[in-house]
Amino acid sequence: KPKNLNSFLFLGLHHLSAIQKEGLKIWDASTNRFFMSMPFLALITADGPAMAYLNGPVGHNGKHSCRLYCGTWTLRAALCKK
Repeated sequence: KPKNLNSFLFLGLHHLSAIQKEGLKIWDASTNRFFMSMPFLALITADGPAMAYLNGPVGHNGKHSCRLYCGTWTLRAALCKK
């Protein structure tokens, strides 16, 4: 696991953002032409412990561990209260 997940993910998401705005030029050898692809991030999913690591809450077995439609105690919220 990376020590700082946000810094690990930032570069990839930054590049994805750039090609979403500008498009990604791809060579199609079967038609002998370039075409413009507009990629997007549709879904991020993982098992319970990995999703907790991505979202920053207490974990799958913590007191407030759900991630949808509730007041989840996250890592960021806990740090802001100090």
